[in-house]
Amino acid sequence: MKKTLYLLILSLSVLPSFLHAQQQKKLADTTRHINKLNQINVTSKKKVRIKTDTLSNSLKLQQPLIQIPQNIISVSSGLLQQQGALELKDAARNASGVYFGYNSTPFDNSAVAQIRGFAAYTTLNGMSRRFSYGASIDDDALIENVEFVKGPAGFLNSVGEPGGSINILTKTPGHKLFNIVQTAGSFNLYRITADIGSEVQKKGFSYRFNTAYQHKDSYLNDIRTNKYVVAPVVQYNFSPNTYVLAEYDFIRGEVQNGSAIVKVRSEQDILKGPVSTNYSSERSLPASYTQNETARIYAVHKFKNNWQLTSQSSYLSSPYKNWNMTSKGSMVNFDADGNTKRRASLSMGAGKTFSTQLFANGQLKTEDIKHQLLFGADYTNSRDSLSLNNGKIESAYNKSGTINTATPETVNQITRINRTNNNTFIKSAFVYDNIQLHKKLLLTLGARYTWYTNEKETTNAKGVVKTSNYNQKALSPRAALTYLVNPATSIFFLYDQSFVPQSYQRVIVDPVSKEVTGTEAIDPQKGKDMELGIKRNWFNSRLYTTVNGFHTLKSNVPVTDLVNTGFVIPAGQVTSNGIEIDVIGNITDQLSISTNYTYVKSTITKDDDPELVGKELPQTPQQIFNTWIQYSFPLKNKASLNLSAGQTTMIKRSTSEKNQYIPDFTKYDAGLSYVQDKYFFRLIADNLTGKRYMSSGDLITGYPYDGRNFYYIDGDPFNVRVSVGIKF
Repeated sequence: MKKTLYLLILSLSVLPSFLHAQQQKKLADTTRHINKLNQINVTSKKKVRIKTDTLSNSLKLQQPLIQIPQNIISVSSGLLQQQGALELKDAARNASGVYFGYNSTPFDNSAVAQIRGFAAYTTLNGMSRRFSYGASIDDDALIENVEFVKGPAGFLNSVGEPGGSINILTKTPGHKLFNIVQTAGSFNLYRITADIGSEVQKKGFSYRFNTAYQHKDSYLNDIRTNKYVVAPVVQYNFSPNTYVLAEYDFIRGEVQNGSAIVKVRSEQDILKGPVSTNYSSERSLPASYTQNETARIYAVHKFKNNWQLTSQSSYLSSPYKNWNMTSKGSMVNFDADGNTKRRASLSMGAGKTFSTQLFANGQLKTEDIKHQLLFGADYTNSRDSLSLNNGKIESAYNKSGTINTATPETVNQITRINRTNNNTFIKSAFVYDNIQLHKKLLLTLGARYTWYTNEKETTNAKGVVKTSNYNQKALSPRAALTYLVNPATSIFFLYDQSFVPQSYQRVIVDPVSKEVTGTEAIDPQKGKDMELGIKRNWFNSRLYTTVNGFHTLKSNVPVTDLVNTGFVIPAGQVTSNGIEIDVIGNITDQLSISTNYTYVKSTITKDDDPELVGKELPQTPQQIFNTWIQYSFPLKNKASLNLSAGQTTMIKRSTSEKNQYIPDFTKYDAGLSYVQDKYFFRLIADNLTGKRYMSSGDLITGYPYDGRNFYYIDGDPFNVRVSVGIKF
């Protein structure tokens, strides 16, 4: 890790040497339009827009959002900056139906994203981030836009969740810039980022370079984190219509003294006692880490006859190692006298994923009917592994912390209880045709055919090896109608199917000892989705609204196993019904808004266990309501004073117990910023009332304590962040 730190120090230390030279050069005109090939949103210096009307090329659809028969919300970096976002999870408030659930460490938030009650697949520039057991980590320093796709997305890639998916668009060359931002805040937060870029040339090289370092403690005792980001991008334009881009992204997060952030409490003890209490930490534990390294080659050629060919390949390495303390393989729990015995727990994962895509977009006309075609193919190979290890030696511990016999020598003695090696191949071909039947009527027809092969080898604590091989294939059709009431209003109906190959494992547990004795794979998922919605652009396309209802049917839905980290429990058939309302954009040049509401009811409609029928899908909020409003007061010298206010409300978050919920909550945040042409100051205050709440969680009866037990993560208490940015 020293090499990474040296690289970051070097990256940040050389920045001042450029300052004088950059100040001498005239800033590029950022108000002019940048060719869509460059995939960057350039906004006016005077009028900040937080909505976009088109999607990135990585989503493959070359249509205005108003014409696409699906609820897709594109969140710009400008809006994320307003809100002081630091990671993908912070962007979720800007799209309906998105919920970041039960994560187990400070850095795996994006591994537990949910949309409409189902797991949401997260992609990076339209490419697979990880497939099974690899790490998942993100940072705002890399994010240009976030695209929340509701419902199946067969046009995106071969893995199509019926609930939806999230696409992160990284920063690439666009216009000349040189920005440095420093942030400090609660829990010893210190962060510095740099963003340097050159103008895209009609012919020749351009570049973008982002780097970041972040240190942050936690409201939980003993947890100390560091994050490192390095992301160079080089682009070569052969002409205005043809270019090749090479990108490398490195993100590493490190945690000291144990990485577990989940608490388990009996019903009478939930949300009581100091929020900082952390029974899973231990200063004798080795460091934990989560890491992503991504290399990408991206090439585009635009033909003169309205056709475009795109090729993209990426390689992702995603290892992680998480240490924490447990009690007999579960979260730390105590006897009636407040005593227990703890032992170390180590989970190690590694993922290596290669993905490649080739697709073409174009237009043609048959008699009086216009066709907008998309067709292509993709291939993914993912090799990953998961190893679970328990400590050999137990150490005495009590609630007050006055007894703790753990030492570096004892916690480092571990034995492997299970290891899974996973090798997955996915091949897919797709075709979509958007047909203009009439000036106001669009028909979308398409399908994706997917071939899936999986080889899995599992070794348990006794050395018994079990091998599983899966060969599956599926056709996923799509049909939709869009009626354009006028250029600013559309009504759509969508029917879509999805196929999600499974590489998850369920554990086999000894009913007496409660120890894991082995694992087995679960079957793949299939989904059907129907939607009806209306979209509208207001105020000369400054404000975008959408209202839609959905009915989704999905079989073999995995639910997070709270007791055994990294595993799932398969449900039967789940039906998800709901409505979504999204409002995003500017009402005036000074007033912007991002607000959304979701009602979703996800219930198990079929299962081998009749007791489960009618039960809600665990860890799904029935209602989510988010708001963020900012008003700007214009000042002299192109400056502005901006006031922001927001709230998040979650109601009836279901659990693993029928008709039981974790507590509702509403939290408020606010912001104040001063923006000038060359610099800005921003203050963000979160959880203004200091409310104690569960950010996510679940409930299990009878384990590890009698009665109802809550597994949950505390929401952050009141905290503030102050950022200062300079533009050269």
